[in-house]
Amino acid sequence: MDSNEFIDFDIGAPWGHIACRWYGSRQVRPLLAIHGWMDNMGSFARLVPLLPGHLGVLCIELSGHGRSSPYPAGMQYSVIEWTSIIRCVVLHFKWKRVSLMGHSFGAIACNLYASFYGRDHVDMLIAIDLLTIPYKSSSFYINYLANSVERMLTPTPAPKLYTADQLKNARWGPAPSISKEQAHPLINRCVRQAPDQPEKFYIFRDSRLIHHSLFPPGTGLVRELNRRIRNIPYMVIKASNSNFINDGFIPTFEILRKQNPAFEYHLAQGPHHVLISDPQQLAAWIVPFINKHRPPTRWEHPGELNVISKL
Repeated sequence: MDSNEFIDFDIGAPWGHIACRWYGSRQVRPLLAIHGWMDNMGSFARLVPLLPGHLGVLCIELSGHGRSSPYPAGMQYSVIEWTSIIRCVVLHFKWKRVSLMGHSFGAIACNLYASFYGRDHVDMLIAIDLLTIPYKSSSFYINYLANSVERMLTPTPAPKLYTADQLKNARWGPAPSISKEQAHPLINRCVRQAPDQPEKFYIFRDSRLIHHSLFPPGTGLVRELNRRIRNIPYMVIKASNSNFINDGFIPTFEILRKQNPAFEYHLAQGPHHVLISDPQQLAAWIVPFINKHRPPTRWEHPGELNVISKL
């Protein structure tokens, strides 16, 4: 896929807009890509060119990330609301079904969406280095929520300012494992001009994301959510140098394997942001998975073409 062939546009949402970038073909329903916590659509910039050309990729930015609208003052982010953003996109295009790819917390949002809507609405899911809501103890959630209350009331510190030359050497804080060059697509989505110093810039991140609201489920609820995911082609890729997918997820793996005959699991060598540092490794698994479950000849739906052509 040619990474230079894309269009940028916004989709309206109750709190503002959702920033979108559609790569490649707009003749069929695309693969919807959801980035991780504190990242943005730049996460997929190096992976997208390696994906099959017959299927476009629609990258979106979650609220408070990249160029999407942040939530109003006084509100807190949570993975549940990020799942609702997927629904906003689906309803906007009037899709009957959606193909999903998520990295990190984006993979959790995709997993929740699949558990809410099931096979009738989700036809494929690719999860990169996270699977579902993490298993945590009750004491962990209580302490986390208590700290979140305090942090919500803490004034936001002034951002670090950069000159244009300094930005060229900036690193992406949430992903210290990637190089300066690999970080540029993410940084470019977040650069803002300092209002009182026009010659300087800052990297925008909504500080409320640091203390986003976790969905505090018990083990039983997590398992029940995943029992609702049936007969969906589901690929999970774990990064070897990351602990985001650990032994605590084994029960979920067992459920998903049992209920989804087209379930795949792969171990990628690298850090949590391996989709940026070594996208070729992931593409070796993702490309045949897409070609198998979204082949070119199966997706010629005139009804969907009419909706897409309005862009």
